[in-house]
Amino acid sequence: MDISPDPENPFLGAKEGSQLKRRRPQTKQQLPHRSRGAMSQSREALAMDGSGTSFGKKNGIVLSHCAAFLLASVFVLSLLATGLLVYHFAPCPGGDSPSLADAASRDGGYPAEGQDGDRRSPHAGSKDGKAGKRLDVRLPRSVLPHRYDLRLIPIGLDTSVVGSNFTFTGEVRIMVNVTEATRNVTLHVGDEMKVDEAHSTIDRTVAAVSGGKRRKRVSINRHELDPSRNFLVIHLEEDLKAGEQYELYLKFSGVLNDLLQGFYRSSYIENNETRWIATTQFQPTDARRAFPCFDEPALKARFKISIARPRGMSAISNMPRIPGESKPVPELPGWVWEHFEESVPMSTYLVAFVVCDFESRRNGSFAVWARRQAIDQANYSLKVGPAILKHFENYFGVDYPLPKVDMIALPDFAAGAMENWGLITYREIALLYQQGVSTNSNKQRVATVVSHELAHQWFGNLVTPSWWTDLWLNEGFASYVEYLGVEAVEPSWKITEQFVVDELQNVFSLDALESSHPISIEVGHPDEINEIFDRISYGKGASLIRMMDHFLTTEVFKKGLTNYLKSRAYQSATQNDLWEALTAQAHKDGVLEASVTVKEIMDTWTLQMGFPILKVKRDYEKGSAKLTQERFLLRKREKGKAISKTASHEDEETEEKYDNYLWWIPITFTSQDIMNFNTTRPSHWMKKERSIILESGLPAAYHWVIFNIQETGFYRVNYDPTNWKMLTAQLESDKFTEISPINRAQLLDDALNLARASLLDYGTALGVTRYLSQETEYLPWKAAFSALGYLDSMLIRTGGFEKFKSYMLSLMENIYKHTGFTDSIRDEQLTVYKRVSVLGWACSLGHNDCVQNSIQQFSAWQRSPNPDKNNSISPNLKNVIYCTAIRHGGQEEWDFAWARYLSTNVGTEKDLLLAALGCSRETWILSRYLEWSVTENSGIRKQDAARVFAAVSSNVIGQPLAFNFLREKWDKIKEYIGSSLFTINNIVRSSTKRMNTEFELADLKKFSMDHRRELGTATRAVDQAIEKTEANVEWMKTHYNTIIEWLSHNSLNS
Repeated sequence: MDISPDPENPFLGAKEGSQLKRRRPQTKQQLPHRSRGAMSQSREALAMDGSGTSFGKKNGIVLSHCAAFLLASVFVLSLLATGLLVYHFAPCPGGDSPSLADAASRDGGYPAEGQDGDRRSPHAGSKDGKAGKRLDVRLPRSVLPHRYDLRLIPIGLDTSVVGSNFTFTGEVRIMVNVTEATRNVTLHVGDEMKVDEAHSTIDRTVAAVSGGKRRKRVSINRHELDPSRNFLVIHLEEDLKAGEQYELYLKFSGVLNDLLQGFYRSSYIENNETRWIATTQFQPTDARRAFPCFDEPALKARFKISIARPRGMSAISNMPRIPGESKPVPELPGWVWEHFEESVPMSTYLVAFVVCDFESRRNGSFAVWARRQAIDQANYSLKVGPAILKHFENYFGVDYPLPKVDMIALPDFAAGAMENWGLITYREIALLYQQGVSTNSNKQRVATVVSHELAHQWFGNLVTPSWWTDLWLNEGFASYVEYLGVEAVEPSWKITEQFVVDELQNVFSLDALESSHPISIEVGHPDEINEIFDRISYGKGASLIRMMDHFLTTEVFKKGLTNYLKSRAYQSATQNDLWEALTAQAHKDGVLEASVTVKEIMDTWTLQMGFPILKVKRDYEKGSAKLTQERFLLRKREKGKAISKTASHEDEETEEKYDNYLWWIPITFTSQDIMNFNTTRPSHWMKKERSIILESGLPAAYHWVIFNIQETGFYRVNYDPTNWKMLTAQLESDKFTEISPINRAQLLDDALNLARASLLDYGTALGVTRYLSQETEYLPWKAAFSALGYLDSMLIRTGGFEKFKSYMLSLMENIYKHTGFTDSIRDEQLTVYKRVSVLGWACSLGHNDCVQNSIQQFSAWQRSPNPDKNNSISPNLKNVIYCTAIRHGGQEEWDFAWARYLSTNVGTEKDLLLAALGCSRETWILSRYLEWSVTENSGIRKQDAARVFAAVSSNVIGQPLAFNFLREKWDKIKEYIGSSLFTINNIVRSSTKRMNTEFELADLKKFSMDHRRELGTATRAVDQAIEKTEANVEWMKTHYNTIIEWLSHNSLNS
């Protein structure tokens, strides 16, 4: 799944929050509490009625005062009697008594709470989202799915039918294999789904006397629900026999919701008429919202799907439609059935189906679907999609397993995209590109998201993580090879060079927090699972995969991947399975010593949070260097203070364990003598040791050395003062280009972040930036803008900001002239990106030429006779010009942009305008904008609510407004969006950035305490926001005066 960050904010030069994926079900605190059911394992009772099973509320009863008194008396006497019996019959300590787990195992493996340490969720049973009583959320393995035959009818799509509501009905036949004798079947059923108990059956296929097969019915005793786990337990009158196959039949109904999760509805307007579609989003745990199923990634099965649709609409699913005439739906005039071929074995979260009236464009077995008015924007994705797919077939050495690929652009979609096997779903802006309207960045995003989702067709779909603990393998791998796919079809973009500044350096800031998490982490409850769909799983995962690619060599890496995919095809796997395949190939080709395994190396990177800083201290007389490693943190915790915890961090890490974090570090370096920036295979290893001595390969005493060539290793580097001085001198000379652009970017990013963490003095770090006055390459400037963006955000509300502003404008004088304000279609991709970043910063800092150019071009657009069709502003400069004009304008400019937002048919243009509308300096406009973002029918889609908060928060005036709105309108936001959604996660992140005062920190902590029970997946985001704000407060106390003093005494001419 793609969780692409919002388009970069050009005014800070750093990517902010991510537009994350999907909406989540109610948290356990919201589920209705009921009386204890018959099953001893369930902590919450189960609502039942005579004909159906659902998660709905039950009607109450009324008792007279007399009856109530009698019942109360009986209850008290019962308690006394029970106490006496327990006292008399209770076993002595250490005695043998049957446990709940024992009872559960006798009842067919239904899991007891808290029995399996590897499967328990810390969220359940907790009062504050922290670890409390544990709840086993995993299904038993006594019954496993083999094949689903699913039939669904989505109601409410046909606007000609008056009074129809948005629901769906369905039936499913699940062929199951019984692995051990059991008297119940446990599977998942989502919120608001109702199972018709009267029609439930389970049959065993047995041999008939006359030959052939006959079915033997197994009697059902009762149905039971466990809402906290979304479990439906079907109790039987007799055991299911191990080794036999049974067919479970269930009839059900549910709500076609508007929460962008499960089976949901979406709409768009065409010719002033609302058109409805039904679509799906199941990852990670929402297939259960569409049909009863075994909703875990390892429980793969084949799927045969049939969908009813109104005539005039289309139905699409993972597999091709079975040819032939569509048969009518008897109970629904004007509706027909579409039947699809049976799928290969796959996980429930990859199942998908859409009913819509879209049009499609085809390229062989490849098709792109979109609204009729937007289908012309599909040409680019239809061009690059098949080419990238072919590249991956060659790269993986495995053919694409399905007969077709459909990609569809949805008007409402919470994620960037979703890799459903054979039917990939996208936001419109992630799939559609309009030449002359969309930007180069939009085009690259389409290519990278398409590449990301196609990579998943192998890594994630063909071989699937056994459990969400290894989500990082799925998403980290796709996030790395997406760059390789785009490089194959658009080599002029140099996208693999962009990886360092867009992914690796971007994720460093999050992984440098104590509240980070290992990329391989035990999770259980859906809230926990959703928490790890973050930059750690994606960006850090991708960076570690890239590091392996380099230290194993690409040839060994690819061979190992091919062996892994072929050996685990249509199965699930863990990270250890991949390590074994790569180790075998590395040993075969002699890349690793026989005593070293990939697991030994990579466990230090995947099972520990954070990353190391490599300290290089040279002995210039001996020609050696001492390398020392320790964990890099933006803010060191006080001695003896416990590491910050988040909701899903189970183990209480001791200070001793923290202080002993060590990694296997691949060591690469070059020097002024050699200037080799191409060899990325390590010459040395730090084998999980605190320090080593390098005695050879280093340059002469008067020459510099650079470690971590091309920044292929996931670590920062600090040098002794002498080496820093030599590096700074090289950068300030006219030979600075002898250092590769990636390593120039590395030096800037490392120096400024080392200073931020108080590991390098700011005089040295800011001294490195002085050379930028002669830098003209994109990558170093992008790294500098990202790192200097932190200083901008800390200083912008202080009296010293004028000095920082003056320094930055003088630093940018040459690059501003070099890039200019004119965009040309002949410019290379990195030239375009450089111009956008430079102009964004210049206009934000009030550069007169930049501001006036923006205002003039926006005003000319306003005066054009038909602004919806005639816009002379270059697409690549729109985000700079729109934002600058709105910032320096008033209500007239804002209203004009809002009107264009409502009228445009191009999703990427809507996204640009949505961001620019947050640039206003009018507080009432920004407050109204926030209100509209969580209001039905305001014109802002629910999927874009977090985008509005990010836009407003990127504005120094708007960020406090956004946080106040979040705090004061929490209930409204939660009700509108849902309580456990990634949208909330993003809103929290964006609304809390730039906080750096004790007052703001106190407000943030109070917000956390007030809403701790309701944060759900945002729990970690709030914890990280608190830690960042604490670090910012400390940074202001420690570094503010030092930086202002340096800026006061330094100029580019001194």
